[in-house]
Amino acid sequence: MKKSLAGLALGLMLQPLMALASSEPSTHRFTLDNGLKVIIHEDHRAAVVHSQLWYRVGSSYEPPGQSGLSHALEHMMFKGSSKLCPMESDPIFQTLGITDNAATQSDATIFFQTVPPHALAVALEVMADQMSTAHLPAAHWEGEREIIKNERSENIDNNPQQRALELSRNMAFPASASGSPVIGWMHDLERMHIDELKHWYQSWYAPNNATLIIVGDIDAGQVKTLATRYFGPIARRELPAIKPPLELRAPGERTITQYIEHQVPHLTLMFNVPSLSTQTDLRTAPALELLSELLGGGNSSRLKSGLLRGDELLVAVDSHYSGISRGDELLSITATLNLEKPKPLSEVQEQILAVIESLKRTPPSTADLERARTRIIARHVFSRDDLQSLAMYFGELDIAGLSSEQDDDRMQILEAITPEDIQHAAQTFLTRDRLTISHVLPKETRHE
Repeated sequence: MKKSLAGLALGLMLQPLMALASSEPSTHRFTLDNGLKVIIHEDHRAAVVHSQLWYRVGSSYEPPGQSGLSHALEHMMFKGSSKLCPMESDPIFQTLGITDNAATQSDATIFFQTVPPHALAVALEVMADQMSTAHLPAAHWEGEREIIKNERSENIDNNPQQRALELSRNMAFPASASGSPVIGWMHDLERMHIDELKHWYQSWYAPNNATLIIVGDIDAGQVKTLATRYFGPIARRELPAIKPPLELRAPGERTITQYIEHQVPHLTLMFNVPSLSTQTDLRTAPALELLSELLGGGNSSRLKSGLLRGDELLVAVDSHYSGISRGDELLSITATLNLEKPKPLSEVQEQILAVIESLKRTPPSTADLERARTRIIARHVFSRDDLQSLAMYFGELDIAGLSSEQDDDRMQILEAITPEDIQHAAQTFLTRDRLTISHVLPKETRHE
């Protein structure tokens, strides 16, 4: 009862925060004549601004044989433009107190800066010039390709856990490129040509395929003036036709076993499920989010209380699902075995699946559901209080074709999800014909 009352108390405290977050009185949106979307959120608590430019292109857009194109282009964007020599933006930004970086994801490429308010115009001018006149010099490509290949070797090929995850994710998306590695396969990097990057740039780096997000100590009217000045003259372009990546509803159970230079056996279960963008029932994604939290979220979740602290078969177990995506998604459960109580991975796997089956037979208790709901709402609200996280939140929604109003609707639906909704989601989506199983075992245990 104490936990239920604690959850209720936290829920009551979060209600005014939820109302504040959903109303967003300082958030402004407009679209330039050339199609560039602009989202501005004023927050004057600190003299700092976070600017982000999101392009709707990432590894899930790339055809077979061209994996890694989006990430490689991100690297080459700093190799000069009509106003800048290669890498010239770095010393300019440092002088003005600007920090900048970039990142590529499955569905997006992002360029972002943390900027003193007085220097925002410079950051926007640089990003606009890169959008319209990036040079992408062939003379710089070979050297940059080696940097990317080294990045792949260090972060993927020489990282056993990441290498195992890369292959299993690729298997989990049999009908789309959503499982393709963002950095690209090594053999695709080795044969990638600068002309492919130039074609990718001309295809996707257009104002009508981008969203500019500015949050922090700024005036919306001033930002609109600056955005119009620097981005307004850039002509919109016709974009390639692209469809959201959808998966087979029941591709069949798939299993991959990898023997790697890793001492602790590791298990991952991945179920193909809809996202907010691809669901046909508005209750599906919120129910899946709560189901994931019930399975492996907080310390009271089914898997952590049963297999981690109860039987102590695991040293770590987590469940993850994010509904904010332009295509179908995965609900994933990851588990690391306890070497002091060694059990075959297959046995632990069946115990995890037994926990899932129990939710199919019997809905969760109201108290368990309320605890899971409170944790999700708390994370949602408190993450939006951080300006950089808020900017990322706006960008992720936009890339997925969603609005903050739709996400507010998601949270309202989440608050109305019942134990029976959880049971139905488990019965419908956590099935063996939607499941990819990954076993990772120490290399020395392999029997040839």
